[in-house]
Amino acid sequence: MGITSLLARLWLAAVSLPTAHAAIVVLYEPGVDAYSEAFEGLCAGLGGNAVRVVDLRQGEPTLTRALSAKDTQLIVAVGSRALAEVQSHKVSAPVVGTMVLHGREMEESGHVDLEVPLSMQCGAMRALWPQHARVGIIRNPARSRYSAEALESRARKEGFTSLVVDCDGPGGLLKAVAALKGKVDFLLCFPDPDLYNAVTIKPLVMASLESRLPIIGFSPAFVRAGAAAGIYPDYRDTGRQTAEMVLRILHGDDRAADEGPRKIQVAVNQRITRLLGVEFQTASLPVEVLR
Repeated sequence: MGITSLLARLWLAAVSLPTAHAAIVVLYEPGVDAYSEAFEGLCAGLGGNAVRVVDLRQGEPTLTRALSAKDTQLIVAVGSRALAEVQSHKVSAPVVGTMVLHGREMEESGHVDLEVPLSMQCGAMRALWPQHARVGIIRNPARSRYSAEALESRARKEGFTSLVVDCDGPGGLLKAVAALKGKVDFLLCFPDPDLYNAVTIKPLVMASLESRLPIIGFSPAFVRAGAAAGIYPDYRDTGRQTAEMVLRILHGDDRAADEGPRKIQVAVNQRITRLLGVEFQTASLPVEVLR
């Protein structure tokens, strides 16, 4: 079922809900592919539970009314903008944030993070590019949950040597890439909107080509923009994982949960790998090849 059809059905169900029927409110921002996939998985996982979908674009009066409704059992915020909106309203219902990054102080009952654990990233790279075990990491001290020493230790446990370069803003990004040239096999990028955005991606890709340093990105969009490969959450499964968390909370598990993705997807940009002279092995794990 397409996302448009699914969304239409959910809106119809929401409109027809009796006022007294407790509902799960899903605050959602359409138009982002990753959110749409997570939304599909979430709604499939919630099954027959009453779901009330709230479009972030509807404006303040609608949001306030939906978030403060007395029949709301629980609120799911899909994406960082949705979570910020929920937190600004100081709601009384339990909140689960999904498709969001760590970094801010979380007050939700549950949280599903976007960042893929380093162990899973290293495992995918081991299959994708055997015998290349020198990983470069650019760390933003303001956003990283781990110190440079902790990242090095985690990489070492996976059989990788690592070089961590701190970079506190986009102005230092190309200098950080230059510091890695010739010392690592690939650059592993973590989600960070300060460092990696529409302004910085193109010069970063150009620097990687000049340095012959493959970038391993964190989203399909990053791969399409010029990363040699990408390792990112299976967004539909993230939605299902969120649904399972929601159901646990509704059944009385009031322990705050902070979970990372349990399944990943891998993509390779074949045009970029050819330019770099890199040959990734795509037979040992499911890989989407972008030509």
